[in-house]
Order: sequence, then C-alpha cells, then structure tokens
Amino acid sequence: MDAQFYLGANTPQGYVSYCNKWLNINRLNRLFIIKGVPGNGKSSFMKRVADKLKEQEREVILCSGDIDSWDGVYFPRLGVAFADGTPPHAMEPKYPLAVEMYLPLTQFVDDAALSRERKTAIIIQDETREEYARLYRVLGAVKSLQDEQKNLITDLEAIETLRRRTRGIIRREIKKGTGKGVLHKRFLDALTPDGTKTLWDTVSLLADKVYELQDSYRQAHAVLTPICAAALDAGADVIACYDPYSPTARPAHLILPDAQLAFVSAPPKSPYPGEAYRRIRLDATIPPPLLKSHRLRLRFLKKTENALLEDACGILAGIAGKHRQLEDIYNRHVDFSGVRSLADAYAEKVLTDWDK
Repeated sequence: MDAQFYLGANTPQGYVSYCNKWLNINRLNRLFIIKGVPGNGKSSFMKRVADKLKEQEREVILCSGDIDSWDGVYFPRLGVAFADGTPPHAMEPKYPLAVEMYLPLTQFVDDAALSRERKTAIIIQDETREEYARLYRVLGAVKSLQDEQKNLITDLEAIETLRRRTRGIIRREIKKGTGKGVLHKRFLDALTPDGTKTLWDTVSLLADKVYELQDSYRQAHAVLTPICAAALDAGADVIACYDPYSPTARPAHLILPDAQLAFVSAPPKSPYPGEAYRRIRLDATIPPPLLKSHRLRLRFLKKTENALLEDACGILAGIAGKHRQLEDIYNRHVDFSGVRSLADAYAEKVLTDWDK
C-alpha cells in the first residue's frame, strides 16, 4: 500500500499548494519536473514509472480535483521523485540539473493538428477559470459560517480543559529526542465532486496508535498545534495535514511516522474508520447550557453550510466535466506510445543511477 497525500487543495483562499515544500533537499537525488498540456499523459507517465519500480517504497500525491490522477510520486529509498510541474501546482527548479530537471512531454503533442481546435480549447479554459472563481466565493462563504459556529461555542473554561488534556497527551506520547524535527506540510482532506474525501488508509499505514478527536466545530487545531510544536522541539519529524478551509493556520491531522503515532480529527457523524487507540470528544468540553442557548442558530448555520457545500461539489463536477472535454481535445493529438516508451526509459535510468 502507498502512502497517499494531497499537496494542493481548493480553499477559500483559492488553490493552495505545498508542492514547493514537498521534498527535503538533503534526501533528494533527483526531482523530475514534468511539463505538458492537459491530457498529455503526465499522470499516466508517473503511474507507468511506478509500475516499473513496484518493488520500491513510494509516496503518491493525488490530484485533489481527480483522485484517479497523480500529481507526483516519490521513491524515498532512491531519493527520486517525479512531479507534475504545470499550473496550478507549478514547480520550477531551485537547483537546476544539480537536483531538478525538466521532463517535457509536449514533444509528443502534434501542435499543428491541435491548432485547428485552439478556439474551443481557449473557450473551455476561460469558462473553467470563471467557475473556479465562483467556487472560491462559495468556499469563502462556507468558511464564514464555520467561523461563526466556532465563535458561538467558544468558552474560556472549555479552552482551558482542552489545554490540560493536551498537556497530558504531550507528557505521555512525545518522547524527547535530539535536534529539531522537520515539519512536512500536506493535505489529507480534499473537497471533490462527490464530497469531502479523506485519505484514511494513509493514517492506518503510517500509524499503529491513533488518537481520534471527535470535533463538530473545528476546535481540533487547539489540541494539534501544541502537539505539533512539542513533537518538533523533541526532534520528531511531523507530517502536518492542514484543514482545507484554513490551509495555512489550522492542522486537521498529525502523523509522526517514526513513532507510528497519529492524531486525527473528524466530525462524530463521519468518524475515523480504523481502530482508534483513544477517542476524545472535543464537543463534550463545551458547556451544555451554551450549546442549548445557541441550538437553533447552530442548526441553521450548519444547514446553510451543508447547502453551500453541495453547491461547491456541483461546481467541481462541472469543472471536472470541462477538464475532461479539454483533455479529449489534447488526447487526440498525443503520441501516447512515445510517452510510454519515455516512461520505461526513465524507470530504467532511475534504477541504473540510484538503486545502489
């Protein structure tokens, strides 16, 4: 089983990506940055390389807009990675040829034949940009509703209770090591045309002990942020998976792979599907009178939030349809046999150069 993550997500701030902070330069021999057009076979190229290197441990980066598509793949033992470097997850070399190098697939596109369909391709891409702008406005409204719910249930006594419980968890679980740990930023959640998808199998793969924070009002970051800081200070590497609705500030899940330990958050109606070591009900820290006094308002806000999320999923479904139309246009003018042959050649090159 592969460790799977997202590096990018559609958020109220627009598309947010951690692709340029994905890999540790000290553990990397080569990053191949794939350049191409929609439907050029970038994801298929990476999957074919991975199939040729199937005996190797790997980390797979999924596309949040299409989880059947790959944005990247990393082979940690070899220190080699391949990544889709085209917008919206554009990547450029920081150490050209010393570490990164371009891998262009446009050489397999018949641009002369494609030019006959350029007007249609331009129209589809312009329409898609407009739909993304609409999506981000809807997600901004969702974030406002979430924040209002959280503000209604905020209570100083509840905050202090969470702090005490968090200090206890840190004393039990975070063991002092040497040096400073490394923070790896990822997403484990993504909004898709079919709703929010969480890559729970990755948690089960990387952690034997899982703390589940049952959380209806996005309070989990108050527990996860100090745990993350304590783990890094103790010398542990931490994979912090952020909340797509607050992608730069609020972790939603933490994984400490060396300790086989994870802390995840989930609403009570959609719990972590694996076997949790301990389930902590964050909602239980909220004073019942406070919940009761705002019950009708909270119910209205949640209902409105869910309606907006349905709208967002519908917009994403429309965007996915337009992307398929665009890919169909380009597909017709791509030499996929050439793409496959090049993938085979690079898989062999990787083993020859770095399988020592």
